[in-house]
Amino acid sequence: MMNKWIFIVCLLFASLGSSAQQKQLISGPMLGYTAHHEQLIWLEVSPEVKDLEIVYWPEEKPEKKYSRHYLGPLGRSYNPVKVVLTGLSMDTRYHYDIFLDGTKAESGQEQAFRTTRLWQWREPAPDFSFLFGSCMYVNDPPFDRPGDPYGQGLGMVETMGRTPSDFMIWGGDNVYLREADWSSLDGIYYRYSHDRRQKELATLLASRPNFAIPDDHDFGPNNSNRSWRLKEEVSRVFKEYWGNQKMGTPENPGLYSSFEWSDCAFFLLDNRSFRSPEFYHDSSGVKVNKTYLGEKQMQWLKDNLASSRAPFKFIVSGSQVLNTEGRGECFCHYPAEWQELLEFIREYRINGVIFLSGDRHYSEVLKFQQSGIYPIYEITSSPISSRPYYSIDKGDEAANPLRVKGTLSNQLNFMKLSVSGERYRRVLKVEDLDAEGKLLWEIEIPEMEVKFIRK
Repeated sequence: MMNKWIFIVCLLFASLGSSAQQKQLISGPMLGYTAHHEQLIWLEVSPEVKDLEIVYWPEEKPEKKYSRHYLGPLGRSYNPVKVVLTGLSMDTRYHYDIFLDGTKAESGQEQAFRTTRLWQWREPAPDFSFLFGSCMYVNDPPFDRPGDPYGQGLGMVETMGRTPSDFMIWGGDNVYLREADWSSLDGIYYRYSHDRRQKELATLLASRPNFAIPDDHDFGPNNSNRSWRLKEEVSRVFKEYWGNQKMGTPENPGLYSSFEWSDCAFFLLDNRSFRSPEFYHDSSGVKVNKTYLGEKQMQWLKDNLASSRAPFKFIVSGSQVLNTEGRGECFCHYPAEWQELLEFIREYRINGVIFLSGDRHYSEVLKFQQSGIYPIYEITSSPISSRPYYSIDKGDEAANPLRVKGTLSNQLNFMKLSVSGERYRRVLKVEDLDAEGKLLWEIEIPEMEVKFIRK
């Protein structure tokens, strides 16, 4: 009888020890940027962790084990960690394990990635697809407004995790900072950490590279701008929780970045750090520098657009860009910079510009036409889990003349965008999917439609 009780007590302590060990991995892993010879892996661990090691190996050569120890700070209240695995072989699938203080941590996800293939001068550009969405509100009752929950649950995020794609772009309002979060750096860390640990995100984050831009709710209060007093603190936390390869430039710190995938280019904008209040007048008679991107970010964008030969150049913005008929926040409400960008595209004959945006709690495709330029498309995708703008189809924007017919979705939804086809004949397919992954609508945009006609 005594031996039986000893066995039960030992089993209980073993169970408690196992539970404590599992709690050391707070959230993740998440795949960040990938390259020919590198892969960023993100995770968050508890303050008790003293040592973090990632062991990785090629799928086809499991006996060739490599390891990388994390050399950054640990033991803080919040410990988001980035480990960049280097010296990898191109176009190779790797698996990896995470060890915390020498013990293997179980995430419950397949821990694998594939490095970039060198296709240039060897074969046609690979076809690829990516997911795109914005506005993910995670309910947290002590901090939420009273009444009906604003968050609609995270079931659609699980659907996104099951939807095949090469990568994911988070289009802003990826977290919603609350009033209690705005008052301190600790509050900002709490919100990012709280939302990231939601189990519904695990598959989406672990199964493909994730890129992100900020919008106002990632940054501070609603419609926040360059005046926000904690913008440096928010910038720090955003960089620690997302895996873009590089954000801002040494001479102009910010949250903007870029990357290439296959033959396409992606420019991820920071529409908050340099943005002036939207209600400012934009005229020479008012001594206010009304900016959306700011001079240095605008020059960075121009330089990159002019240097790119990509058939599609995706510019990702938290606010809508082309919706001159809308009442929400929009780049077009900053007419000096807005016209400057459009004029640059026209003057330098920049082909293939496609805008991606979020924010509005509904989805649509806009088709904008100006003299001397090809039709420019804007694809707006929202919301992932925030309350949808159900009445958009009854208000002032119900009959927006810029909207491509049949592309309005005022429910939880996300986009899958695919680029395929032969050189000079690439096609962008846009699919809008509901919370169960069912197709709501789709359109195709041929490369030839978004090019200047040769003179």
